[in-house]
Amino acid sequence: MMNTGTKNLQKTFSFFCPTKLLGGSDALDNLPFELKEKGASRPLVVMDEFSQRLGYFREVKRAIKDGDILIAATYSAVTGSPVDCDQVVKKFKELDCDCIIGLGGFEVINVAKVAKLMLDQNLSAFDMFRYDSVVKRNSYGNSDVALFLLPCGIPSGIEATTRARILDEEANLFYNFDSRRACATAIFLDKRLTDIMPAKALAVSGLNALAMGLIGFIENPDNMIAQSYATAAINSVMTTLLPAMRHNADASYRLAIYSAAINAGVAYYNAGGNIFRDTVTEIAMHYKADPAQVAEILFPHYYRSRMNEERIFKGVLMPLAGEDVYASTNFNARDKVALDTIEQFWDKVSELTSIPTTLSQIGAMQADFPTIAQAVIERYRGEDADVKNFTYITDLLEKAF
Repeated sequence: MMNTGTKNLQKTFSFFCPTKLLGGSDALDNLPFELKEKGASRPLVVMDEFSQRLGYFREVKRAIKDGDILIAATYSAVTGSPVDCDQVVKKFKELDCDCIIGLGGFEVINVAKVAKLMLDQNLSAFDMFRYDSVVKRNSYGNSDVALFLLPCGIPSGIEATTRARILDEEANLFYNFDSRRACATAIFLDKRLTDIMPAKALAVSGLNALAMGLIGFIENPDNMIAQSYATAAINSVMTTLLPAMRHNADASYRLAIYSAAINAGVAYYNAGGNIFRDTVTEIAMHYKADPAQVAEILFPHYYRSRMNEERIFKGVLMPLAGEDVYASTNFNARDKVALDTIEQFWDKVSELTSIPTTLSQIGAMQADFPTIAQAVIERYRGEDADVKNFTYITDLLEKAF
């Protein structure tokens, strides 16, 4: 086991999450009211082929039946690239739109967030972000474009955060943004946007939410607000994921997993430099894989490698198993019982559906691991020498292979 000591405990913390969350069977019906609250009446809807094909855009149009609101434009070719951001900004300006609605998964959410950043800064081309001498990423004019997010598919956890991320395949790198201007005005979790949610997608969503929640709990030892979000997410996944997979016709279970992903993401992205997040990002980029799938594969191995005698790992047992198990478990054994609980839960989920459990199943190759490890080290901004270590990262990848 690796003993990380206490050198990384935060002495101070900051927390920022102004996004409004509306969830439930008819959450989407509140969209017209929220638009009017922001003085918006000509939204641009950003979506992907998945959302359109499954009829989710039709549900949005039904919800916006107020005569004072008109969908002014749509952009439905999202792949998650800088080109998408440029096209969204172009349509927004040319068709006199006044807000953005993002309908879809990871790529749509991030394109919508970055397009908002560009509009707030009056940029017409994503390329301008590459030139700090011309544009400062945190300097903005008076614009503050309202952004409404309607997640469907597999929620990523980035929705209610200050973060946004775009993959530039041509340059082979991710652009990461962290700004209050990337925050959504409101997020809508509606059962109508989750009705086609197979057990496999629920499994990936749930395990990704659990991984983010646990890391958000561990990596924010002094941030009690972030830990509260993490605790809520962990508890929700542990109590609802298995029933949701067995009875995914029940919307309440599906919405619980969506809410858990949103809460977990808030805690996860409030953590500072994080080797897990950087490793997941690098693997997803290298193999063009779903970050949520990579996270659920890598996390059990990462947790095991980081577990030590610190109190924070013992404290994880409470949200994982409840206060009765926590109280009846010997103090010195709580970290080990927490690890056993995690691994047993992962196994139960895997038994119910055929989700990837190894990196080899998503096309990873051992020969690439040195390249990936070096890229992670260069990306990582934390100060923990124990994990900013080539051998540690390659060993982690080998165990997950």
